[in-house]
Amino acid sequence: MRAHGGDIYTFMERYDKTLTGVIDFSASINPLGPPDNVISEIKRHLNHIIHYPDPDMRRLRAKIGQTHNIDPESVACGNGCTELIYLLPRAMKFKKIIVPAPTYGDYERACRVMMQASVIHHVLKRDENFDIRVAGLIKTIRSGEGDALFLCNPNNPTGRFIEKEDLLEIAETAKKQRMYCIVDESFIDFVAIGSVVDAVKKNPYLIVLKSMTKFYALPGLRLGYGVFPMRVAKTIRRHQASWSVNTLAQAAGIAALDNDGYREMTLKVTGKQKRILEEGFSCLNTYYVPSSANYYLLRLPNARDVKGYLENKGILVRDCSNFKGLDHTYIRVAVKSSGQNRILLKHMGECIG
Repeated sequence: MRAHGGDIYTFMERYDKTLTGVIDFSASINPLGPPDNVISEIKRHLNHIIHYPDPDMRRLRAKIGQTHNIDPESVACGNGCTELIYLLPRAMKFKKIIVPAPTYGDYERACRVMMQASVIHHVLKRDENFDIRVAGLIKTIRSGEGDALFLCNPNNPTGRFIEKEDLLEIAETAKKQRMYCIVDESFIDFVAIGSVVDAVKKNPYLIVLKSMTKFYALPGLRLGYGVFPMRVAKTIRRHQASWSVNTLAQAAGIAALDNDGYREMTLKVTGKQKRILEEGFSCLNTYYVPSSANYYLLRLPNARDVKGYLENKGILVRDCSNFKGLDHTYIRVAVKSSGQNRILLKHMGECIG
């Protein structure tokens, strides 16, 4: 369950490649690269690294509060969203959780490793595009007697999106069961609608996690944050290691949230490239799950052969066989630049025939 996309280092070692010889479709990162103003702020703050970072991340939390029109005291920032995922079960002492299958594996791993929690899998159906059916999930919530429900919206690796109205109904049901509903919105910026951040202050059991590494192309810097009920935010920060978000990441986060033009350009570019990929998959008679995010889940009977062929061409894709509910016939590919997307389709066509 520890395997993730983006492990270019193992890939380069195995195939004797350099960074310039790799096209990484396994990690779903904004193809535009980091915003220019973020790079400028990182450079401007290089002379600050002689000092410790602000352990309370005051300026960054204030900026996040301003962006979402929320109290900064309800915000906790982390060394990527993953740090918060691992802090939550330890701080809140989760013993039994509900997770969809398939979804991001670290929800389950964090709860098992940190608290030896038991897990209820809410299985999603392939013939329903792995959509979450509200009535079915509510039934699971009411019968599960769990401490927490983890949802990823859009879901990873399927890219399927839960409408805000449906998600709020699920969260309200969880509240009545005194179950925390943790919504991971790491990829929701690629959708641009549907966030439930504004509902947290009205629901003491709703938690929203946000990543800044995917949309702003900063995975090597590590930055994420969560919006929590006030008492939960204080508990999370109390359990957090000091200085977990470094000086450069804090400066980058503040600058990124100021860049509206970058957001608009991203949506325009990824929308166009998604159409190119979908047309290409259709021409190759390749099954793909319609996605609201910047990645696609593909099902190929010979997925392992395709993956190996692409690797020999210097193209890394995400093997999805370690996702609960999927098998060796599934891979995930990111939406990248026009040239890179066409290279992927070209080599897939050579392999699929």
